[in-house]
Amino acid sequence: MNFFQQADAASEPSFFDNEVLDQFLVPFGEWTEQGVFWVDNELGWLLDAIKAPFQFLLDLLVTNFLEVRAWWLIVLLMFLIGWTFRSLKVGLFALVSLSFCGILGSAFWVATAQTIGFIFVAVILCVAIGIPVGIACGRIDPVWAVVRPILDAMQVVHSFVYMLPFIFFFGLGETAATMVTMVFALPPLIRLTNLGIRQVPEDVVEASRSYGAPEYRVLMDVQIPLARPAIMTGVNQTLLLAISMLGIAAIMGAGGLGQLMFRALSSQDVAAGAAAGLAFFLVAVTLDRISQPTESSEGSLLNHMRTALANRKNPEDAFQDADALAAEEAQENNYGGHPAPIAAKESLGLKVALTGAVLGLISVFLTWGQDAGMVTSHSRFTDLDLPGAAFSGLDAEGGSFFGVMVLIASVVAILATVVRLSRPDGPRYLSADGATLAAFLGLGGALGYLLMSPSPDAVNYSNGIGVYVAVIGMLIAVAGGVLACTDAPYAPHRPVANKLETHKLFGAVIAIAMLYVGTISGWSFDQRDNSVLSEADVAEVARLTEQAEAIPAMAAQNAVEISAIYNAARRFGKEIHDSWNDAGPGLGPWLMLLGLLGAGSVILAAGARQTEQHYKWRWSVLSMGFGVSIVAMAAAWIGSLARSSEGGYLSGIGAFLVLLAGVFFVSSGRALVNEFFRIEVFDDEFGEDSSEAAAEADSVAELV
Repeated sequence: MNFFQQADAASEPSFFDNEVLDQFLVPFGEWTEQGVFWVDNELGWLLDAIKAPFQFLLDLLVTNFLEVRAWWLIVLLMFLIGWTFRSLKVGLFALVSLSFCGILGSAFWVATAQTIGFIFVAVILCVAIGIPVGIACGRIDPVWAVVRPILDAMQVVHSFVYMLPFIFFFGLGETAATMVTMVFALPPLIRLTNLGIRQVPEDVVEASRSYGAPEYRVLMDVQIPLARPAIMTGVNQTLLLAISMLGIAAIMGAGGLGQLMFRALSSQDVAAGAAAGLAFFLVAVTLDRISQPTESSEGSLLNHMRTALANRKNPEDAFQDADALAAEEAQENNYGGHPAPIAAKESLGLKVALTGAVLGLISVFLTWGQDAGMVTSHSRFTDLDLPGAAFSGLDAEGGSFFGVMVLIASVVAILATVVRLSRPDGPRYLSADGATLAAFLGLGGALGYLLMSPSPDAVNYSNGIGVYVAVIGMLIAVAGGVLACTDAPYAPHRPVANKLETHKLFGAVIAIAMLYVGTISGWSFDQRDNSVLSEADVAEVARLTEQAEAIPAMAAQNAVEISAIYNAARRFGKEIHDSWNDAGPGLGPWLMLLGLLGAGSVILAAGARQTEQHYKWRWSVLSMGFGVSIVAMAAAWIGSLARSSEGGYLSGIGAFLVLLAGVFFVSSGRALVNEFFRIEVFDDEFGEDSSEAAAEADSVAELV
């Protein structure tokens, strides 16, 4: 053995050293690469065939429809989808949620439309593949034996593992992202469809076969209908998993809200990240509500259409079915007879509330402000001095959204009082408590405007007669609604707890704490007169830019540092006013007063003084009313600034926290108020004496 052979032998690692593993390498990665290259070179036609349906659906639904249609048309379409397949309530939720995504900005709306289209395409393709495969798995055991390990691998292996081949074969963009999403989201649909088919009672299947039904009829008429809840649950879970993949899709170059969130994360832009996150949440909840397999879909538009088609030859049968269901529901809830007539004080209170609501309706068309803007004096320099100008309750420089609150409240209160006075059996919330809550909404808008401070620089501003008429009208409406509630013959569906409800007290404490934090937090952020970057920041940005140009490898790191500098400057380089400051809205003391009144109402509604059910109901209505007024003030401030502000002037998180505090007060009484309904009486000749009617109504309420 020569010297070099001795050196090589000495350098060989021992069998017990980790380095010895390098002598037994298995080139699995190279094998995979060779297979990928072969598929790419030899099976291009197959890849094109696989890509075609994905690309076709994405172009058809996203590029050529959702991205080019007006926002309101998409929102209306989602409303109709929710109403058709679920219920009117779900449809309205979709309408409100997606409309809010739109008012976050045009960029967010385009991303929202792209996200909806991307999810729809992924779910449509998952359904087209998953349900037939799941049915085959449920009916044929060998198929399930083959598919099950594949599903295990699809669920266990992380998406990063199979992302690279899809990118290599199909490139970056929505097509490859949709395929990866399908791999991740498909297994629950197949598993639940298989489970639903297998859980169909065997005796039912055998009975259908014994009557001579062929297998396709057994499948279509027995197994699939009985497995429908499980299948719909699988569709819902597939949709949720597809939504959870939007972040991965953004990494693969897909657009939508996931891309906005990814950009915000990369640039450390908190504002953009929060807005994208909120839009993402609203879209996810909307799609989840639409796809949930719950009993509420029984009241969907589609089911009503089915009933009408099924009874098209004898339309009266549909009404008979509805009458039978109504009779059954009435028996379950101990209904009967006819609704109790309007009692004396209830009638007087509704008429008083109607008078106040009419005054409120008239007030929005009168002058609310003159010689300057109210809210816009804070948000626009041009509105600080407008000599001789007068603005109504609906003008941006006048009442703006404060006036809109009064308008909405007046219309609802008028509708509630007129309907209830003419029809004791009218809709549930078109009643005494509904009119009261509407009046509180208008009172919050009117008082918020009256008590708000204009900008200190708007020295010539003065209120007009309209706001005073609005306040008086809404106070009258509130008084009338409260009077009507004291005598309205209502009773709960179920017995009300005859004890102190401590959870409501805890909720009141949380609401007061949140309200106080909201009032002392920023209600306005003014960056119009402030430079975004200081001299030191400008110098640092220049240095980082030059360094990135000189050393390209540091470009990404320096871009992140530059974004952090800009974000820090935006954070501290602005003038912030809370709701206690006259430079802000100045509503803090009045909001706290409303909060304390609301907390006192919650305490009484919880049974701190009395536990009688009607006593709790009335105070619950009041606690909801004070909460509605708080919501009206905060929402009107946010809406007014969103409607008319110069660039750099924004509403703050304090107003949002106050709005949430108001929602807490509303929620504290909502469950109990929803339990109460107008009692049923059985004497057709109930009597003309209103006092006798009220006495008998009270006795019936006590029995209920």
